[in-house]
Amino acid sequence: MTTATTKEKVTVDSTRKLKWILPICMALAALLFITGASSYTSQTDFCRSCHEMEGVFATWESSAHGKNELGIVAECQDCHLPGGFAQMLVTKVGKLKEPYVHYIVRPSAFEFQQKTPALKVRARKGISDDNCLACHDLTQQLPKNQVQQIAHSTAVGTASCVSCHKRTGHRPQSNN
Repeated sequence: MTTATTKEKVTVDSTRKLKWILPICMALAALLFITGASSYTSQTDFCRSCHEMEGVFATWESSAHGKNELGIVAECQDCHLPGGFAQMLVTKVGKLKEPYVHYIVRPSAFEFQQKTPALKVRARKGISDDNCLACHDLTQQLPKNQVQQIAHSTAVGTASCVSCHKRTGHRPQSNN
């Protein structure tokens, strides 16, 4: 084998390896970026960084999920993001329209206020019972009175947790 043929063989082998290495490296880099970005955007401080969320944050902070005698805090992602990496990514992709609306559409304060009730309903719909049950063990937390006992005995499996416990995570602010 001549030196020129050997160089050609080495070049062909190197090119074949690059065809596999480059896509693998790009896929790993994309996975690292997606994981880092989703972790960063899942933090309560990130949610709090938008001025539209100031009222939401205040009502969460004053609720039993934001502050309680046990010192247990349910962060935004504990309730508002589904469990599992794939489901969380699907949810995050769906939420990409929010920066678009904020920066491109730029609704006025009045328009935003008009949409607030629908946004609350949408936020509640996104909360899975699995998220509630990840922290609340229904066998350990017995209802305190007969009305609650009847409600839980008839609602479990037929109604979502937030259909009854609408304000649990975000206590309404008082006008005082």
